[in-house]
Order: sequence, then C-alpha cells, then structure tokens
Amino acid sequence: MAVVLVLAAAVGLLVLTAFVGPGLAAPWFRVVYVVILWVGPFLLVLLAVLIGRRHATSRLQQALADIAGPALIGSMSPRAALGSLLPRVYGKGSHEDVLVGVLGGSGRDPAGSDTAVSRGTTAYFRLRAIDEFTSDNDVTWTHDFSGVRNNHTLVVFATSDPVIAGLIPRERIFPLFELWLMDEDHLEDFVPTLRENARIGISYIDVDGFDRKVDPTPLRGEEVAVRDYGQFVRLPENLDRKNVRIVQFDLYDLVDPDHVVESIETLSFRVSVRNSSALGYVTWSPPHPCFVHKITFDVEELPFEGQRLAYLVLTSTLQKAGLPTSQVWQEVSDRIEVKVDSWMLPGHAVTLLWRPLDPAEP
Repeated sequence: MAVVLVLAAAVGLLVLTAFVGPGLAAPWFRVVYVVILWVGPFLLVLLAVLIGRRHATSRLQQALADIAGPALIGSMSPRAALGSLLPRVYGKGSHEDVLVGVLGGSGRDPAGSDTAVSRGTTAYFRLRAIDEFTSDNDVTWTHDFSGVRNNHTLVVFATSDPVIAGLIPRERIFPLFELWLMDEDHLEDFVPTLRENARIGISYIDVDGFDRKVDPTPLRGEEVAVRDYGQFVRLPENLDRKNVRIVQFDLYDLVDPDHVVESIETLSFRVSVRNSSALGYVTWSPPHPCFVHKITFDVEELPFEGQRLAYLVLTSTLQKAGLPTSQVWQEVSDRIEVKVDSWMLPGHAVTLLWRPLDPAEP
C-alpha cells in the first residue's frame, strides 16, 4: 500500500510540473515549481529503494531460512516443530490427537526418546477354542523401529474400561507400549498369564555400531502398583484405576551385560491371552504409527467341536476406511492373510469377524 501511495504522489507531482512552469512571475509560484521539480524525482528514487529493499529482504529471509531453518527445527522438540505447523493447516484449537497419533508419543523430548514409530510391522494371531464361549489368543507381533533411543521400558496395559483404553495411547509416559481391552471377567487373570508366557525379543545397536539380536526370550516383567500408575500414564482422577492393570518390562534385561545400547531397532512380543469368543471378533490396533506389511489370523483351531465358521476381515488404514477385504463371508480351514502395506495410526484397526454357519449353508 505504501508503494502505491508513493508512486501516485510521484506521478502526480511530475504531471503538475506540466502546468506550473518556471516562467511564472510570482515568486511563490517559482518556489512551488522548484519543490515539485525536486520532490517528484525524489519520490521515484524512494519508490525504487522501497521496492529493492522489499525484494532484498525477502531474498535475505529465504536465505536465512535455508541456512538456519533445518538446524533450528532440529533443535526443537518434535512436538514444538509439528505444533507450530498444525494451526495453519487444521485451524486454531487443540491438536493433541494429531500430534500423538503422528509422532507416536508426546514428542516433548528434542532427542525423540518419548516417541516410537515402526517402519515395518507384522502380526500373527493364533486363535484356539477352549469351549463354546472362550478362546485363547496367541499373538506375535514384530516392530521395526526407526531407532528408539534412551528408552528401554516396554509397558503393557490391560483395561476393561473403553474410556481408559482411549486415553492410554495419548497419555502414556513411555513410547513403547501395548494395550489390551478385555472383558472384566478376564482382567484379573491378565497379569499372571502375561508374566507366565510373555516372550520378548529385540535387536539393538550398541555404542560400537554393531547390530545385536536377541531371540524371543521368557521375561516375567513387574506388575506396577496402583499408587505408581501416574509414572506410566496420566489419567483423570475421576476414572477408576481398579479397571487397569500395568506390567513393565525392562528390555535391558535381554542385553549382554558387556554391551552398551545405543538404540533399540526391533521388538518382537509374543503372548497368549484368554478372550471371550462369544462376541465373534478379534481386533488389533497399532499402539503407535506403524507401516504394517501383513497380519495373519490362524483360525484352524477356532471352531469348537466340529462347528463351522465363516469369516470377514475389516481394515481401517490411511488408505482404506473400514472396508471389508471381501464382499462375502468365507469359510476358511486354516489361515487368513491380510496384506496391508499401508501406514496405520492409533485408532486404525484390522478386525476379524466370525459367525457360525447355518447347517443349510453350502
């Protein structure tokens, strides 16, 4: 706007010189003519300076941003870096769900020790019927992390409260975690069952740069007392913590005592839990951002005493919005393999549904 005003003033004064010439007799007219004659060109010079300054400032700002920008962003916490961008894209307001969902943690640490992202995940479910209403679920999943540093605690949560289950992914303290939502009848047995049969394997890079691998090994972990829940998850005071169980595993217990860990690269977790099969579904949701390659459901032993079951798989990823992988229910005798090959964020899920087949059905 200022440039336009200066340009208009300069042009106006120069046009005015055409009507106010130097031959006028009155002295004050000659003064006006001299003023107009000098001020007009001066304003044009000023206009050129303003335009040049604006252009130079823009180029200087861009050069400074190119030079200092990456270093400045690198020194910021992931939360601060992403949080400064989100209001421009999503508008003003709270973006907590987006921050935690994308970063895989709170992102308050500039070193990223409170975030976890898996660049390659696979999961294997083996479902075995115990009776008509109960089944054992043997689960093995493997995460290939983008390097988890300064953090060696795996926290496993179990709850029968859907509200608490929704809060844990964004209010947890440690980035490495797993979450089980189960019915209240099986919650009490969760901790002893988990500690008895959990198998955990990792690969890590030590300070000398060597890649070390530990095959899945029994690890009993430690149950967390209710009074210490605040060290693992931030829950509102009005929620009943009796509906939550927490077990922590120190992954350094798997590491050779002579090695110093630089970063944890992969994590394999194998566990067996008892579920109610009467609901007719099992679902898996990633605890943090994961690029999921494949999920396998082994259903060979799921039918109870000769019953026939039909199955349907629903996937919810960044590429598919809760759509079934098949348009019809199918009877399967052994395994169902779901090729995902997509990023999944907390809240996305792969769900296996089953129902008894009517004897008249083919």
